[in-house]
Amino acid sequence: MNSKKDVINAWVDESWRNRPASIKEAGEKYFSDDFQNIDQGGNVVGNKDAYIGIGLACATSFTGFKAVISDLQEVSDGVIVTNHFEGIHTSDFDLSAMGLGVIPASGKKIVWPDAKSKFTVEGDKITGIHDITGGLEWFLTPLGVKLPSE
Repeated sequence: MNSKKDVINAWVDESWRNRPASIKEAGEKYFSDDFQNIDQGGNVVGNKDAYIGIGLACATSFTGFKAVISDLQEVSDGVIVTNHFEGIHTSDFDLSAMGLGVIPASGKKIVWPDAKSKFTVEGDKITGIHDITGGLEWFLTPLGVKLPSE
């Protein structure tokens, strides 16, 4: 790979090539074993397996589910990515592992608003994704799900 952007673009291209199997294959190939998904507050909210798992759940619950990237800006240790997701909610979305139950299929096309994340890249591996904007609440709100109060 020539640049950190190339790593991100290759991961995205390979992820969406043959869903849902390609989501797992690309994650296994491009995420480091110590990969961490970090929220806006700096808290680790998932590892490699968890991130791949939510991608698989999305790919099986939303027909045509995809990430639409509108901007990539390379920085010293990674890439700032601006993107949104979209897809048609055609199957139940099981979030039981997160304590949020199952969201019944609505049949609606959902287009999430744009969000920014910093992808850290070392060599040809993505070592982390740190939410700048977005996060779990951003993802769940268009589905009509509210996070339980803390």
